[in-house]
Amino acid sequence: MVAIRAVGDGRLAQVGAARQLVISVRQVKKLVRVWRGAGAAALASKRRGRPSARRIDEQTRQRWIDPIRQRYPDFGPALELRGVAAPAGRQTRCE
Repeated sequence: MVAIRAVGDGRLAQVGAARQLVISVRQVKKLVRVWRGAGAAALASKRRGRPSARRIDEQTRQRWIDPIRQRYPDFGPALELRGVAAPAGRQTRCE
């Protein structure tokens, strides 16, 4: 945010901001254009507060978690996935 504001105010070159943010100059130009048009709030993700499009449906999730919780009641979600499901031959992904 600080780098984009500095570019918009003319205190920092686009190349410098791109290096600071580890993005391309083209992305810096786009962010500055959005910042000038709609302010800092427009730089926040539009998906903020919405559920993930890759979310596992509840029925599938329960089918995986219930047997693990019965066998290991003190395990948390991360341990369930990494410590038990993977060795059991199930493919997992963390969201």
